Amino acid sequence: MTVVLLVYQPGEREVQTAKIVRKQRYDGAVLVQVIDSSPDKSLSANLELRRAADTWVSIEPESFGHGPTRNLGVQRCSTALVVFLSQDAHPVDDDWLRALVQPLVDGRADASYGKQRPPESDPEREATYRFLYPEVGEIRTMENVAREGLRTFHFSDVSSAFVMDVIREVRFPEEIHTFEDIGVAKRLLDGGYRIAYVPEAAVWHAHTLSRKAMFARYREIGMIYERLGIFGELRRAGRSAFLGEGVRVAKAVSPRGKSGVRGKAAPMLVGALKASAVTWGQWEERLAKARDGR
Repeated sequence: MTVVLLVYQPGEREVQTAKIVRKQRYDGAVLVQVIDSSPDKSLSANLELRRAADTWVSIEPESFGHGPTRNLGVQRCSTALVVFLSQDAHPVDDDWLRALVQPLVDGRADASYGKQRPPESDPEREATYRFLYPEVGEIRTMENVAREGLRTFHFSDVSSAFVMDVIREVRFPEEIHTFEDIGVAKRLLDGGYRIAYVPEAAVWHAHTLSRKAMFARYREIGMIYERLGIFGELRRAGRSAFLGEGVRVAKAVSPRGKSGVRGKAAPMLVGALKASAVTWGQWEERLAKARDGR
């Protein structure tokens, strides 16, 4: 199997990521491919990652794209399985890799992704991760939409694995500049493929969001989900009450309140911000489609 690391201006943490991958307990051969899009690849961390890699690919910063660069990584692989790990995501233990690919090795799934844990105390991230990364694993197909709604389409390539023949057929979408992992999940499910969520394959990874960044992120979610047809899938599955679905999800990804009026109101405001941002993005994309005749 090949583990692909996309790196940009790495530091010591990113160097440690490659070392942690090398320490994984796995019976088969594990190759490490590094795709470096840093402007200066002569710095010590870049050189150390180059030495750690079995395959090192250099691209210019302006050539990087979340979908296109991952497709480049797939193109450069010759193994039966390919794993993607974000440069700043650290596996919790030495069994991460084995756990992540086991559903693919067993033939139970065609792609998989692991659990993420926030490394620092962040109530918003902790609440979001509780919803997106539960303790119980599962295999998802399009049939899950009626039961699970939006979460059916959640997928993270921060820590993910694919059967090579499948990802070469499906490919990461290149027409969207972010949330390419949701895009590839939609393509997998549309193609009748199975996605495994593997909580045992956990990594430390999180980025704290300001309120402004949070609104921008969830607005982008609304736009991308509309563009990919995910909201349409919800309606076809009988989950047409989007407001109710949005409130349910917003409540699930909101931090738990503290005592007092202000303590209880704060998480409600976070949930309202997320729900309104998604709705804003959804309608913005709908208006753009109508304007462009899409």
